[in-house]
Amino acid sequence: MRKKQLIISGLLVIGLLIFLLSSCTTKKPKSELTQTEELVTFVNKAVELIEKEGEDCFPEFRKKDSKWFHNDLYIFVWGLDGMRYVYPPNLDGEGENMLDLKDINGKPIGRLIVDAASGKKGEGWVHYQWPKPEKKEPSWKSTFVKRVTAPSGKTYLVGSGLYDLKIDKSFIVEEVNDVIVLIKKVGITSLDTIRAKSSEFIFLDTYVFVKDIKGNELVNPAFPELEGQNLYDLQDSNGKYFIREELEILKTKDDCWMDYMWPKPGETEPSKKLVYVKKVVVGQDTLVVGAGYFTE
Repeated sequence: MRKKQLIISGLLVIGLLIFLLSSCTTKKPKSELTQTEELVTFVNKAVELIEKEGEDCFPEFRKKDSKWFHNDLYIFVWGLDGMRYVYPPNLDGEGENMLDLKDINGKPIGRLIVDAASGKKGEGWVHYQWPKPEKKEPSWKSTFVKRVTAPSGKTYLVGSGLYDLKIDKSFIVEEVNDVIVLIKKVGITSLDTIRAKSSEFIFLDTYVFVKDIKGNELVNPAFPELEGQNLYDLQDSNGKYFIREELEILKTKDDCWMDYMWPKPGETEPSKKLVYVKKVVVGQDTLVVGAGYFTE
């Protein structure tokens, strides 16, 4: 009898564990998704439809006031050569090659979109300035794109974007990692690319800065007057030695998040900023690459 009770108890424990594990992996309810997660889900559903129905589903994306096209939200489809096949806001724009498309700052968004979908991950984000429908002044837009192969064998990229999307921490990490890849590939000369106004690494109030492990600022597009200075003893408006703190942490870790008070680009009054920094070794030099966003 006791043996039987032990077996039953064991089965109950196993059942409870399975329940708990399944509960942990349950997807978030849609109401709990961030805008970023919702947009990624939106594009992924379009990808699934193309994988299943191929080019036959393109007319569905063009239907106004449908789940695929409403207000400022829509799905677009390009080839990896930049040819635009689906563009719901203006059907006359279909059949054009968008590879050389640039925003108001000269950012090569056509090539960035193709590169994001053509890369190893097959997906990525591109941030740029673009006018909202029926508006002349550009607004910041964040677009997520993903590569997909239709049953016909043709490969496309599918994307969608949102205006004035709230900065997600994943954008910052991705930005820093992309700059590190660039530095490892091109070397210190890549720092000039990071400074350019047309750089893919500048969007909203976000930009990449680079210093060496001793605290000497090498690149700061928003505050170029800091370049060439040693910031080791720099304090924020609350007296926090944030450069000291991050460099101390990076002695034993490869990366970390920091928060401190710092002015937004073009402003003098400080705001709370959350920053991600990461080490990279280039030849004999150890650099610190960082980017962040303002939480207020």
